[in-house]
Amino acid sequence: MHSSDNVIELIEAFGQLMSREEIEFGAEPLAGLHVAGMMLFMLHHNDLASTQVQRTLFMQRCFDYMACTEETHVHELCTQILSLLDLNQSDNMLNLILCCRNASTLGTMAQIVSSCLLWAMLDKLTDLGFDEYRLRPYSELMMAIAMVNPLVYLQNYLHSLNLIVRVIAGLLIAGPYGSTEKLRNEVGVPQDMLEFPNADAAVLFRWLNTIVEELRDELQLRDAHVQERMIILETSCELMKLVHAHLAEFYQRMYSIGDFEDDGFVSDQQCDNDTDFEWLL
Repeated sequence: MHSSDNVIELIEAFGQLMSREEIEFGAEPLAGLHVAGMMLFMLHHNDLASTQVQRTLFMQRCFDYMACTEETHVHELCTQILSLLDLNQSDNMLNLILCCRNASTLGTMAQIVSSCLLWAMLDKLTDLGFDEYRLRPYSELMMAIAMVNPLVYLQNYLHSLNLIVRVIAGLLIAGPYGSTEKLRNEVGVPQDMLEFPNADAAVLFRWLNTIVEELRDELQLRDAHVQERMIILETSCELMKLVHAHLAEFYQRMYSIGDFEDDGFVSDQQCDNDTDFEWLL
């Protein structure tokens, strides 16, 4: 197994270990299995499309193997996973974000672990001060947004801003903008833990709009950062559309018709409820 570079052979070898239950229960051995599943899912090789189904099913099987959603176990599991990955390398963090986004739809255990890892990465990027890896109320996203001034980050921390936008998108897809039925019914997660308040979503939308408007003004710049600006613009617009789709009725109540732009998005105008985000206005 260790000498093979064939993805299917590696998947089959790990599958045999799981079938014989040779991988013991515990945070450390299971973390190694989860990381293997994620690494094989992300592994670059010829003809990625032909192995997409096998790689996805294998990652799902890794998360489901001896799954335990008890909070202490999940914390210890995430601690071990993060110890195996060097998130000081931005490429590693980007790969983990993309992997968590894909894994979060594969099952209950994958959804919980992916969410906890995404919260951990948001904490690392914005220094929120979290001391344990667990599911969190989505209103806590507002702490990160309040700490990240897009105007400052666009001038000095482009790559970090790209990662922050991607993490927030991943968290919303893994929670309130995805399927939460199993988390509520099988794990007993309270409904309010899985909701993203509309008022907070409106602030997030305008935070993203600030990024997009600023980037539109900077697109004419032809320097070493033009490609990264385009990537941030794309990811920000993708998340804006996601938030907008879940807020259409809320916006109709909150704004007058005149506040809508021709493209259907809400204009970046002051809202009386945003006193904590004055830099955004």
